[in-house]
Amino acid sequence: MDIRDRYKFEENGSEISFMPNYNFLRTLVWWLALGVIALPAIIYYFMGKMSGDQFKIAIGLWSIYMIYFLSDLFFRIPVKYIFDKSEKCIYRKLLLSKKLMNFDEMTYFVNDERGGYYYSIGKKRNQFVKNYRISNYFSGSKASERREDEYVREILCPVLMAVGIPLNQPEQ
Repeated sequence: MDIRDRYKFEENGSEISFMPNYNFLRTLVWWLALGVIALPAIIYYFMGKMSGDQFKIAIGLWSIYMIYFLSDLFFRIPVKYIFDKSEKCIYRKLLLSKKLMNFDEMTYFVNDERGGYYYSIGKKRNQFVKNYRISNYFSGSKASERREDEYVREILCPVLMAVGIPLNQPEQ
């Protein structure tokens, strides 16, 4: 799958848009299908072998599992960032569009977290308080470095060029 397809990257004359979590959709659907298949197994197999309280706990855990994945499906996956060149604004769209900042207020940085890192954007002088993740997590592996190079070349560079921010390239 191409990097532009993984991020659902679209560029036209007046705006750039992409969905940072779009590639998780396929994995999430598999986990949801597994959860749906697990329900009859829990009911049929374990209903007679567990006490009433144990069965309620198993169904409760299953419910939490499904609610977590459904919330990801409806509130995390469809988030789209729109960089509007004509208005020079950045929007975050879930159900409604919300203006995040103007182009001249934006800065980008690499955010290290739990053994991985990702690219984020935020308002200057406030980027560490409120920021927005615009890439997947990357690690130090060779495959992850290739995905990161592809992300920087195909997604981040066009965004930064539209905003007017120079890309900090490491010296070679």
